[in-house]
Amino acid sequence: MRNRTAAAMTVLAVAAALGGCKSPFGGPSREEVTAELRKEAEVFKQKGEQHDPVLRLKSTWNIEGVDVTEQEGDRNRPYKGTIRFKIITTMRDPDGTETNDRLDKQFDYVYDVREKRWLILYTPTPAPPARPR
Repeated sequence: MRNRTAAAMTVLAVAAALGGCKSPFGGPSREEVTAELRKEAEVFKQKGEQHDPVLRLKSTWNIEGVDVTEQEGDRNRPYKGTIRFKIITTMRDPDGTETNDRLDKQFDYVYDVREKRWLILYTPTPAPPARPR
């Protein structure tokens, strides 16, 4: 009897531990997908900061935030995420003066359970209003 009770308690403890690691829908936990989105932000930062000496531009990408929220009722894409950057571009003119420009940029993602990765969401730029003729 004691062995059965001990075995049942062990099974319950393992199930509880595994249940705490996964989300209720059976996919990865919020912490796991947040870590993956942070890695994606670092890749964007590295690629964005590669400068072209011919253009005399230098960009600094500062990660302002990585946000992950759950999407209720969507088992295939249970999380949506946003990476926010503050991009400072420095341009050096031939006379030696520097000009700084700041751009706030945001990238939106959804986590796909089947793909097991973040997918970027492309939102089309709205067409400019038609000019009267």
